[in-house]
Formats: sequence, C-alpha cells, structure tokens
Amino acid sequence: MRGRTTSPAGGLGAETGVVSLFVAVLFVAFLLIAGIVIDSAELRGQRRALSDLARQAARAAVQEVDVTVYRLTGTVRLDSDAAVSAARAVAARSGLDADVTVQSDRASVSLSRDVSVRVLGLGSGSVRLSASAEARATWGVSAGR
Repeated sequence: MRGRTTSPAGGLGAETGVVSLFVAVLFVAFLLIAGIVIDSAELRGQRRALSDLARQAARAAVQEVDVTVYRLTGTVRLDSDAAVSAARAVAARSGLDADVTVQSDRASVSLSRDVSVRVLGLGSGSVRLSASAEARATWGVSAGR
C-alpha cells in the first residue's frame, strides 16, 4: 500500500489555508481591541487632567474678591479683571487658553485641547477634549452650604 494522497479539491491540504486565515483575522481583531483599550485609557487620563486644570483655574478666579465692595456692602463680588487674569494664568502654565466668565460671585472656566490618538490614529489622528468648571466665592465661615 502506498501513502495516503489527498485531492486538491478537499482533504487535509485545504484545511491549512482556513486555519491561517482564521489566525490572521484573530490577530487583526486582537490588535484593534488592544488599540481601543490603549487609546481610551489615554483619553480618559487626559480628560481627567483637563478637568482638574479647569477646576484649579476656577478656584484661582474666585480668590480674587473685590475687597472694597465687600467692606462697603457685605456682599461677595469678584474683581472681574483680576479673576479672569488669575484663571488664564493657571491655564497658561499648561499652554492652554481659558474661556473665563465671571458673574458676581461665580467664575466659570472652559478649556479644550487636542489629544493625539496614538494607536488608532485614523483620519486626523487627534481628538478634541473639553472640560469646564465653576466655582463660587465665599468670605468667612459659611454654614450649611
């Protein structure tokens, strides 16, 4: 008896191509999933850092209380120019421009930044992240707020 032969139309030889294709598809799928995980973790960290920076800038702004108005009337009001300058100075240390709004005793800060997507940089290769924060100025001890 001679060795076993298979025909080109079916048998053992045809299955090796299917296995190779299956492994190739699984490998590409694994790379895509790994890329999504890596990029989403990076974006989450950058968004958290941007949000923290917006809160710091808002807190810096509400430290600029107009002392003269407080002494005359007893109401807390921000010095608008000083509050905007303080918030923008905090953002500028990170190389960002802040959009600052001051109303009476409140300051709102909005920041945005482009973050590069390293693994799955399809298209532009970057994502625009935005964060905003608001703070309220108080003077002295405030109970129940």
